[in-house]
Formats: sequence, C-alpha cells, structure tokens
Amino acid sequence: MKKKFKSLFLWQLIGGGFFMFVLAPLLIATYQYELSGHESSFRDIVSHIYQVYFPPEDIGIFFTDLAVLIIGIVFATLFYRYKKRKWVKMPGASDILKLIEKGENEKVEFKSSLRHDYRQVKTDKNLEHVILKSIAGFLNGKGGTLLIGVNDFGEILGLANDYWSLKKKTKDGFEQRLMLIISNTFGKDICSKVHVSFHTISDKEICSLFIERSKRPVYFKENNHTVFFLRTGNVTNPLSTSETVEYLESKRKRNFKFQNR
Repeated sequence: MKKKFKSLFLWQLIGGGFFMFVLAPLLIATYQYELSGHESSFRDIVSHIYQVYFPPEDIGIFFTDLAVLIIGIVFATLFYRYKKRKWVKMPGASDILKLIEKGENEKVEFKSSLRHDYRQVKTDKNLEHVILKSIAGFLNGKGGTLLIGVNDFGEILGLANDYWSLKKKTKDGFEQRLMLIISNTFGKDICSKVHVSFHTISDKEICSLFIERSKRPVYFKENNHTVFFLRTGNVTNPLSTSETVEYLESKRKRNFKFQNR
C-alpha cells in the first residue's frame, strides 16, 4: 500500500511540475508570440514569462500558478489510474479451441449448459446454481475461464437449448440472464470481474466467461447455508468454516506482503 501511494505521489509531482514549469509557459509563450505578430523572438517571450511567473509577482499570478499545478496533478492522477487499470484481452475462437484441447485444469472448466438438463432433456433452472458455484470458485481462487456449451469431454454442445429456455432467445438474452443471476447472487460489483464472450465453433455457439480473481471473498447461499467455494486443481470444492478462515487469512497475509514490497 505504501509503495502504491509513493508511486501515485511521484506521478502527481511529475504531472504538476510538467504542467506548471513546461506546458503552461510554452502555451502562454506561443499565444503571445502569435499575438505580437512575431515581433519578439519566441525565446525572449519564454524567458520573460519565467521571470514573471516564477516567483509570481502578484496574487493573481500566484493563483494562476496554483490552478495550473492542480490541473497537472489531476491529469497525472487520472493517467496513473488509467495506466493501472487491468485490461482484459478477450480470447478468440482459436484460443478457445486450444483451451478445449488441453482439457479442464485449475484455470479452465467446462459446463454443458446454463440451465438445460441433457440427461432429462428439459429446462432446469437449478443448473444455474452449478454455474454460479464454478464462478465463485474462480473468483475466490486465481481466476480462470469457464466455458458454457462444452461438456466434460470437450465436446461442443452449443447453447441452442439454453437459448430456447429464455424469454429472449438470443445470445443477448443469455448474457442478460447470466449477469442477472451473478448480480443477484454475489453483488453488482462482481459483474465487473466476469467478462463474457461468444464464439462459433463447428457451427455451434458457445460462451466463455473470463473471470478475474476477486479482492473480497465471495459466498454462495445453498440450502440456507452460506458456502465458500474455491477452485483447486480441476475441481471446485466447498470449504468448511475453519478451512475458509484459514484460507482467507493466508490470502490476506500474502496480499499484505506483496503490497509492502
């Protein structure tokens, strides 16, 4: 955390200094140079501006310097946050095929459908809970990719049956339903951790969820019990209360060490 604030302060210092000592004087000099019809040299105008503005000769110039400094700090802060954002590169169809070929692992899981039961050949909304448990496991673990429309053996089943079970029978309706149950179960903030893509493979459409690791623990409510799911190896497992406490404590310590390096 200290390292983060030091880095931000450095960016603000550089941004404020650049705006006040470089950008603003050059802009003012350019304006005055054009306004004077090039009667004075640009170098002389710049020199005069530095003499007037640093140090400021009156209170008006002081507040001008202060305003420029604040603008520079604001721009530097915004740029720092922009730079620190984690941009997610969504996978293409070729990337998905490679994942399917390698099979399930700690970072990849396959699910046949969102809510279509292939064994009983009918819609079963309870199957949505299976998807939510898998999402919770990735959120609480290291993140990963969940493929919907692919069975355990890597066979492409597609989403046609899921589409027919929805009010809006399209991939937009599928995504809306998916984000709704995620939001209702884990909270709206978690939706930003789940990135949805659709891919056409072998003339069948499947859905990939790229799931980022959550900073806060995510719980799933099952049979009036709050359960903590974690993806370990190629399995998503529920943890007991003591296991959950132990895992979250070790995670907190790891994050603390990382932030204070």
